[in-house]
Amino acid sequence: MRVACPDCGETVSVPEGATSGDLVECPNCAGHALRLRWEGGRWTATLAHRVSCPSCDDVLTLPDDAKAGDTISCCGGRYRLTFEYGAFAAEEP
Repeated sequence: MRVACPDCGETVSVPEGATSGDLVECPNCAGHALRLRWEGGRWTATLAHRVSCPSCDDVLTLPDDAKAGDTISCCGGRYRLTFEYGAFAAEEP
């Protein structure tokens, strides 16, 4: 099974045993993860936005409903999400 990256159009293999909500990497899009969904008898994919923690540089995958102004937690800190130029960032409040 394969799915198309919604950003670049590259076809990406769906791993055997995948379930709806799993993440796969796009080989063309640096750092883009795709969130798999089983819908209508076929696989679809949406971009799974990610941010780096400003304190420890861990990469966090955001939920589908994330929006600018939301807060996230990592390594004991809380950070506010911003969204510019099509990407999220985590900043100190």
